[in-house]
Amino acid sequence: MKVIDAHLHLNSWQFPKLDEAINELEHQMTSANISKAVLLHLQIQPWSKEELAKALSGKGKFIPFVNIHPMDEDAKQALSLSISKLGYQGLKLHPRLQKYSPDDERVITLCRYSGELNAPVLLDAFPDGTALMQGFDPLAFARLAKACPDTSFIWAHMGGHKVIDFMMLAKRLPNVFMDCSYSLLYYRGSSVVDDLMYAMKSMRYDRIFYGSDYPDRSLSDSLTQSLEQFKKYNVQGEALEKILIQNFEDLIRD
Repeated sequence: MKVIDAHLHLNSWQFPKLDEAINELEHQMTSANISKAVLLHLQIQPWSKEELAKALSGKGKFIPFVNIHPMDEDAKQALSLSISKLGYQGLKLHPRLQKYSPDDERVITLCRYSGELNAPVLLDAFPDGTALMQGFDPLAFARLAKACPDTSFIWAHMGGHKVIDFMMLAKRLPNVFMDCSYSLLYYRGSSVVDDLMYAMKSMRYDRIFYGSDYPDRSLSDSLTQSLEQFKKYNVQGEALEKILIQNFEDLIRD
């Protein structure tokens, strides 16, 4: 079965040279039988969005999302350039690392514009200790999505241990999708995995994507261990195919 990894990064820590980081990722994708991957640019990494776009030119297996800070004065211009000229296909927002609330008016403005460009928005939605101390609130994500009905949103990591809240909100927001990256493996041994699997089943396995969050672990390890979890919870056949490839194909087809 083909697999789309809907959430990964380049390993800038182990491979500080851009070409080496891309080569390593391509090698791991081949080994893990990953056919396509959403590659998330991050401003904290040692190469610009322009450098990354140039390095990815002609590499059709990658679906690049650009990280833009919505508080920057030129955020809309930077997004327009990234989508129309540089080849990026989506917007990556990281409220936790870049320290802003998802429902800030400037975030809403940028996300509405992203919808006009037909570019989905992926938001980090993992409530680690830092995010919790910053006031992490699932309702802020919902307010953003509700304010931008023509924009597709991907709530990354399914909201972590707050997954039930995120699931209930997503059911009322048809423009919201979620990826299970990091959370599915991070919370093993806890009741959170039960909640994650319940949320997927409750949503009939629609609008849920597989993701590795590489370089958290190798692509092969992430996929193998995730498949073990799906098997444990009897997620197979059509349901598994939806998560691994079909749901994301439906998103980009629309």
